[in-house]
Amino acid sequence: MKLHLNILGICAAVTAAGTYKPQYRISPIDGSKIALPTKEQLDFQDKEIGVLIHFEIATYLDIDGCNNVPNLVPNVDLFDPTLINTDAWMDTTTALGAKYATLVAKHNCGFTTWPSNVTFQNRDNETVSYNYTIAHSPVHGQNIVRSFVDSAQKYNIGHGFYYSVVVNNFLNVQNSGVRAGSWAPGQVNITNSTYDQVVLDQLGELWKDYGSLTEIWFDGGYSSSQQEKVETLLESTQPQAVIFNGCDTDGNCLSANSSKRNPIPILRVSSQLTITVRWIGTEEGQAPEENWSTGVTNDGGDPTSPYFCPAECDTTLQTEDRWFFGVDQPLRSIEEMIDVYHRTVGRNCLLELDLTPDRSGLIPASYAARYKQLGDFISSCYDNPIAPHAAHSADDKGVYTIKFDYPTAIDRIVLMEDQTNGQVIRSYQVQAKVVDSQDANGTFSVSFSHVSNGTSIGHKKIDIFEKPISVTEVRVKTTYVDTPKWRSVSVHLCDQLSTNSCTSTEAN
Repeated sequence: MKLHLNILGICAAVTAAGTYKPQYRISPIDGSKIALPTKEQLDFQDKEIGVLIHFEIATYLDIDGCNNVPNLVPNVDLFDPTLINTDAWMDTTTALGAKYATLVAKHNCGFTTWPSNVTFQNRDNETVSYNYTIAHSPVHGQNIVRSFVDSAQKYNIGHGFYYSVVVNNFLNVQNSGVRAGSWAPGQVNITNSTYDQVVLDQLGELWKDYGSLTEIWFDGGYSSSQQEKVETLLESTQPQAVIFNGCDTDGNCLSANSSKRNPIPILRVSSQLTITVRWIGTEEGQAPEENWSTGVTNDGGDPTSPYFCPAECDTTLQTEDRWFFGVDQPLRSIEEMIDVYHRTVGRNCLLELDLTPDRSGLIPASYAARYKQLGDFISSCYDNPIAPHAAHSADDKGVYTIKFDYPTAIDRIVLMEDQTNGQVIRSYQVQAKVVDSQDANGTFSVSFSHVSNGTSIGHKKIDIFEKPISVTEVRVKTTYVDTPKWRSVSVHLCDQLSTNSCTSTEAN
């Protein structure tokens, strides 16, 4: 469904001469470059889970949106939610444990869920209004964008907007350009330059009138003819927002420093570059085991890259990659969703999970229950580590140690690196003194055993052991390009929680 591109935006700075340079420092150990994050990027990683809310006229179609059906302009009378409650959306968002929500304000059909006041000229030189909006639907007088923002702020949830630039069926636009030839019923005949202005004007409405945004989605990018003005608008209105998918369909990005030969994706904002995240390359809800906070490719990143650019993993709760509400569409099981959490957040990737109101405007009860089940598992498993008063210590050789007063059962470890000065750990090994059975004298036999290992830690890495073990000490050894600063290391016992969560699902 998504129109992801191969390269996403990054963060860099501008020198006094006006040329763009990535923000990095030099390793005191091997001379390699260590990419430096912005505060906003680290704050965004801290949110860990967000939702992407798909609710507009495509909700009322049997197919999953207007994608790849360029002549489809659903009748505006279809949009008739009778029970819409954006506070209820936030109830579900908080039950999941999500810290931000991004609303699809306009998808590929072209319908806007706010009463856009944009006017433009058609090819007959008539000035017409953008009349494919909520203001022209049966629920005219409402503004879902405003209601969503008010609810998000009420619940202290960061809010953002998704706006599809490259496709607009209402204006007969595909791949950022007006299609040549005939126009289907319901479509408006305009020029490419007029379309560029419509995009800019509607982005202006969204970016100027609804507060400070946490995230801005460019699904599929934008055209080179829109680039400069979009960049200027972004600089003046939302310089703090995290940008997802910041390049156009040709690989051009919001910077004069980009090139076809070496398309370094950069967004300039307020004499520096805006904060961006990259796509992980799949909508299945999993990141590669080795997933770095650096690099700009749609995969596990690159530890040698001078660009700090965290990954975001977007996926659906419904099966078959279904984003808009589908009648009788099955949901993914709680077992699978717990696995999604561990393969995203547990692999240094933000999880952005689709939130899907139905045609009444409410989150279906079975959907809300599944979101809550996932949130309950996460909080039950990870909010309170085992033996919080155990002795923790870290030395200057990258070794972190936890010592327990008595044998303690654990089945996983959570590692968090302090990335304030960059991601510096290159590999790690977890060892534990595992308690064997008592001997004849009643004493325990203990020995160090290897229990897990990996490469990238970054914001968070979760390792689940093959089975629960009883330990008296846990030790994490690392290799690095600078002495690591640990944010936290904790151990947990959640195997039974997983079983209980899965069992409860079968009854629903």
